[in-house]
Amino acid sequence: MPALEGKVALIAGGGTGIGRATAELFGQEGARVVVFGRRPEPLAETVDAIVKAGGVAAAVSGDVGSEADVARFVGTARAQYGGVDCLVNCAAVRLRSALLEISAADFAEVLRINLIGAFILTKTAAPAMRERGGGSIIHLGSALGTVAAPDFSPYVASKGGVHQLARAAAVELVQDEIRVNVVAPGTIDTAIGQGVPEFRRHLLKHRIPIGRAGHVDDVASLCLYLASDASKYMTGAIIPIDGGWTAS
Repeated sequence: MPALEGKVALIAGGGTGIGRATAELFGQEGARVVVFGRRPEPLAETVDAIVKAGGVAAAVSGDVGSEADVARFVGTARAQYGGVDCLVNCAAVRLRSALLEISAADFAEVLRINLIGAFILTKTAAPAMRERGGGSIIHLGSALGTVAAPDFSPYVASKGGVHQLARAAAVELVQDEIRVNVVAPGTIDTAIGQGVPEFRRHLLKHRIPIGRAGHVDDVASLCLYLASDASKYMTGAIIPIDGGWTAS
Protein backbone atom coordinates (compact mmCIF):
# COMPACT_ATOMS: atom_id res chain seq x y z
CA MET A 1 0.00 0.00 0.00
CA PRO A 2 1.39 3.46 -0.86
CA ALA A 3 2.76 5.31 2.18
CA LEU A 4 0.37 8.30 1.81
CA GLU A 5 -2.69 6.58 0.41
CA GLY A 6 -5.78 8.72 1.09
CA LYS A 7 -3.85 11.63 2.56
CA VAL A 8 -3.92 15.27 1.44
CA ALA A 9 -0.54 17.00 1.25
CA LEU A 10 0.31 20.69 1.00
CA ILE A 11 3.68 21.53 -0.55
CA ALA A 12 4.76 25.17 -0.24
CA GLY A 13 7.48 26.03 -2.73
CA GLY A 14 6.33 23.10 -4.85
CA GLY A 15 7.26 24.46 -8.27
CA THR A 16 10.99 23.74 -8.32
CA GLY A 17 13.85 21.92 -6.65
CA ILE A 18 13.21 20.03 -3.42
CA GLY A 19 9.56 21.14 -3.34
CA ARG A 20 8.83 19.74 -6.78
CA ALA A 21 10.65 16.47 -6.08
CA THR A 22 8.68 16.10 -2.85
CA ALA A 23 5.35 16.87 -4.52
CA GLU A 24 5.99 14.31 -7.26
CA LEU A 25 7.06 11.63 -4.77
CA PHE A 26 4.02 12.27 -2.57
CA GLY A 27 1.78 11.97 -5.63
CA GLN A 28 3.37 8.62 -6.48
CA GLU A 29 2.77 7.48 -2.89
CA GLY A 30 -0.98 8.10 -3.09
CA ALA A 31 -1.37 11.62 -1.70
CA ARG A 32 -3.62 14.23 -3.23
CA VAL A 33 -1.21 17.13 -3.56
CA VAL A 34 -1.72 20.90 -3.55
CA VAL A 35 1.37 22.91 -4.49
CA PHE A 36 1.90 26.58 -3.69
CA GLY A 37 4.34 29.25 -4.82
CA ARG A 38 4.72 32.69 -6.33
CA ARG A 39 5.10 31.66 -9.99
CA PRO A 40 2.18 29.86 -11.67
CA GLU A 41 4.20 28.32 -14.52
CA PRO A 42 6.47 26.04 -12.44
CA LEU A 43 3.50 25.03 -10.30
CA ALA A 44 1.58 24.01 -13.42
CA GLU A 45 4.55 21.92 -14.53
CA THR A 46 4.59 20.10 -11.19
CA VAL A 47 0.87 19.42 -11.35
CA ASP A 48 1.19 18.17 -14.92
CA ALA A 49 4.00 15.77 -13.95
CA ILE A 50 1.96 14.37 -11.05
CA VAL A 51 -1.18 13.91 -13.14
CA LYS A 52 0.74 12.28 -16.01
CA ALA A 53 2.14 9.79 -13.48
CA GLY A 54 -1.41 8.89 -12.42
CA GLY A 55 -1.67 11.13 -9.37
CA VAL A 56 -4.02 13.90 -8.26
CA ALA A 57 -2.83 17.48 -7.83
CA ALA A 58 -3.82 21.14 -7.85
CA ALA A 59 -1.92 24.42 -7.68
CA VAL A 60 -2.44 27.73 -5.88
CA SER A 61 -0.20 30.70 -6.55
CA GLY A 62 0.59 33.23 -3.85
CA ASP A 63 3.02 34.63 -1.31
CA VAL A 64 3.92 32.45 1.66
CA GLY A 65 4.27 35.59 3.76
CA SER A 66 0.65 36.60 3.13
CA GLU A 67 -1.99 35.29 5.53
CA ALA A 68 -4.68 35.73 2.89
CA ASP A 69 -2.73 33.79 0.25
CA VAL A 70 -1.91 30.96 2.63
CA ALA A 71 -5.57 30.80 3.68
CA ARG A 72 -6.48 30.29 -0.01
CA PHE A 73 -3.86 27.56 -0.23
CA VAL A 74 -5.22 25.64 2.75
CA GLY A 75 -8.81 26.42 1.74
CA THR A 76 -8.27 24.85 -1.67
CA ALA A 77 -7.15 21.58 -0.07
CA ARG A 78 -10.18 21.55 2.20
CA ALA A 79 -12.63 22.42 -0.57
CA GLN A 80 -11.27 20.06 -3.23
CA TYR A 81 -9.99 17.16 -1.15
CA GLY A 82 -11.70 17.42 2.23
CA GLY A 83 -8.90 18.56 4.51
CA VAL A 84 -5.17 18.52 5.20
CA ASP A 85 -3.01 15.69 6.55
CA CYS A 86 0.50 16.95 5.95
CA LEU A 87 2.38 20.10 5.08
CA VAL A 88 5.88 20.38 3.66
CA ASN A 89 7.25 23.91 3.69
CA CYS A 90 10.03 24.32 1.11
CA ALA A 91 9.43 28.02 0.43
CA ALA A 92 12.50 30.15 1.04
CA VAL A 93 14.68 32.93 -0.31
CA ARG A 94 18.39 33.61 0.14
CA LEU A 95 20.24 36.90 0.09
CA ARG A 96 24.01 36.86 -0.29
CA SER A 97 25.67 39.99 1.02
CA ALA A 98 28.16 41.07 3.66
CA LEU A 99 26.46 41.74 6.99
CA LEU A 100 27.48 45.40 7.10
CA GLU A 101 26.08 46.03 3.61
CA ILE A 102 22.58 44.59 4.10
CA SER A 103 19.73 47.02 4.59
CA ALA A 104 17.25 46.43 7.39
CA ALA A 105 14.49 46.18 4.77
CA ASP A 106 16.28 43.41 2.88
CA PHE A 107 17.06 41.54 6.10
CA ALA A 108 13.40 41.80 7.12
CA GLU A 109 12.21 40.51 3.75
CA VAL A 110 14.22 37.29 4.14
CA LEU A 111 12.72 36.82 7.60
CA ARG A 112 9.24 37.55 6.24
CA ILE A 113 9.42 34.76 3.70
CA ASN A 114 11.50 32.18 5.54
CA LEU A 115 10.43 32.58 9.16
CA ILE A 116 7.14 34.48 9.22
CA GLY A 117 6.02 32.38 6.26
CA ALA A 118 6.74 29.20 8.24
CA PHE A 119 4.70 30.59 11.14
CA ILE A 120 1.75 31.51 8.89
CA LEU A 121 1.77 28.09 7.22
CA THR A 122 1.86 26.32 10.57
CA LYS A 123 -0.86 28.46 12.12
CA THR A 124 -3.16 28.09 9.09
CA ALA A 125 -2.66 24.39 8.36
CA ALA A 126 -2.85 23.11 11.94
CA PRO A 127 -6.61 23.68 12.44
CA ALA A 128 -7.33 21.80 9.23
CA MET A 129 -5.18 18.92 10.47
CA ARG A 130 -6.91 18.96 13.84
CA GLU A 131 -10.22 18.44 12.04
CA ARG A 132 -8.77 15.23 10.55
CA GLY A 133 -7.49 13.95 13.90
CA GLY A 134 -3.87 15.02 13.46
CA GLY A 135 -1.17 15.39 10.89
CA SER A 136 2.47 16.08 10.10
CA ILE A 137 4.18 19.42 9.47
CA ILE A 138 7.65 19.38 7.92
CA HIS A 139 9.69 22.54 7.55
CA LEU A 140 12.80 22.74 5.41
CA GLY A 141 15.47 24.19 7.65
CA SER A 142 19.12 24.17 6.71
CA ALA A 143 22.57 23.18 7.85
CA LEU A 144 22.97 26.97 8.03
CA GLY A 145 20.39 26.96 10.79
CA THR A 146 23.00 25.11 12.87
CA VAL A 147 26.31 26.46 11.60
CA ALA A 148 27.10 29.80 10.02
CA ALA A 149 28.67 30.91 6.75
CA PRO A 150 29.88 34.37 5.77
CA ASP A 151 27.63 36.62 3.66
CA PHE A 152 24.39 34.77 4.50
CA SER A 153 23.39 36.33 7.83
CA PRO A 154 19.65 36.83 7.03
CA TYR A 155 19.34 33.25 5.78
CA VAL A 156 21.27 31.84 8.76
CA ALA A 157 19.09 33.82 11.19
CA SER A 158 15.87 32.82 9.47
CA LYS A 159 16.67 29.11 9.34
CA GLY A 160 17.79 29.06 12.95
CA GLY A 161 14.44 30.65 13.74
CA VAL A 162 12.60 28.00 11.73
CA HIS A 163 14.32 25.27 13.74
CA GLN A 164 13.19 26.80 17.02
CA LEU A 165 9.71 27.65 15.73
CA ALA A 166 9.23 24.00 14.81
CA ARG A 167 10.27 22.87 18.27
CA ALA A 168 7.87 25.33 19.89
CA ALA A 169 5.05 24.22 17.59
CA ALA A 170 5.82 20.57 18.26
CA VAL A 171 5.30 20.87 22.01
CA GLU A 172 2.15 22.98 21.60
CA LEU A 173 0.47 20.91 18.91
CA VAL A 174 1.20 17.47 20.31
CA GLN A 175 -2.16 17.53 22.10
CA ASP A 176 -3.82 17.69 18.68
CA GLU A 177 -1.81 14.71 17.38
CA ILE A 178 0.08 17.07 15.04
CA ARG A 179 3.77 16.34 14.67
CA VAL A 180 6.23 19.07 13.64
CA ASN A 181 9.73 18.27 12.42
CA VAL A 182 12.53 19.93 10.46
CA VAL A 183 14.59 18.54 7.61
CA ALA A 184 17.90 20.43 7.49
CA PRO A 185 19.67 19.98 4.13
CA GLY A 186 23.24 20.88 3.46
CA THR A 187 24.46 21.40 -0.11
CA ILE A 188 21.86 19.98 -2.49
CA ASP A 189 22.50 19.78 -6.23
CA THR A 190 19.42 21.54 -7.56
CA ALA A 191 19.07 23.18 -10.96
CA ILE A 192 20.82 26.24 -9.50
CA GLY A 193 23.62 24.00 -8.27
CA GLN A 194 24.34 22.80 -11.78
CA GLY A 195 26.00 26.15 -12.41
CA VAL A 196 28.51 25.76 -9.57
CA PRO A 197 32.06 26.10 -10.96
CA GLU A 198 34.32 23.05 -10.85
CA PHE A 199 36.63 24.60 -8.26
CA ARG A 200 33.64 25.11 -5.97
CA ARG A 201 32.60 21.48 -6.44
CA HIS A 202 36.14 20.49 -5.43
CA LEU A 203 35.79 22.49 -2.21
CA LEU A 204 32.40 20.93 -1.48
CA LYS A 205 33.84 17.45 -1.96
CA HIS A 206 36.42 18.11 0.74
CA ARG A 207 33.97 19.82 3.10
CA ILE A 208 31.35 17.06 2.97
CA PRO A 209 32.46 13.70 4.42
CA ILE A 210 30.32 11.73 1.96
CA GLY A 211 32.20 13.57 -0.77
CA ARG A 212 29.39 15.00 -2.89
CA ALA A 213 26.39 17.27 -2.83
CA GLY A 214 23.02 15.69 -2.10
CA HIS A 215 20.16 15.23 -4.54
CA VAL A 216 16.64 16.59 -4.29
CA ASP A 217 15.34 13.02 -4.16
CA ASP A 218 17.38 12.39 -1.00
CA VAL A 219 15.50 15.18 0.76
CA ALA A 220 12.12 14.21 -0.71
CA SER A 221 12.52 10.67 0.64
CA LEU A 222 13.14 11.98 4.16
CA CYS A 223 10.08 14.22 3.89
CA LEU A 224 8.04 11.17 2.85
CA TYR A 225 9.16 9.29 5.95
CA LEU A 226 8.18 12.21 8.20
CA ALA A 227 4.80 12.60 6.49
CA SER A 228 3.98 8.91 6.82
CA ASP A 229 2.85 6.88 9.82
CA ALA A 230 6.30 5.28 9.92
CA SER A 231 7.50 8.33 11.90
CA LYS A 232 4.51 8.57 14.24
CA TYR A 233 6.74 8.80 17.36
CA MET A 234 8.85 11.67 16.00
CA THR A 235 8.15 15.30 16.75
CA GLY A 236 10.32 18.32 17.49
CA ALA A 237 13.28 16.79 15.65
CA ILE A 238 15.85 18.68 13.58
CA ILE A 239 17.19 16.11 11.13
CA PRO A 240 20.34 16.96 9.17
CA ILE A 241 20.65 15.62 5.65
CA ASP A 242 24.01 17.08 4.72
CA GLY A 243 26.42 14.25 3.97
CA GLY A 244 27.98 14.64 7.41
CA TRP A 245 28.86 18.32 7.00
CA THR A 246 27.56 19.58 10.36
CA ALA A 247 28.90 16.48 12.15
CA SER A 248 32.42 17.22 10.97
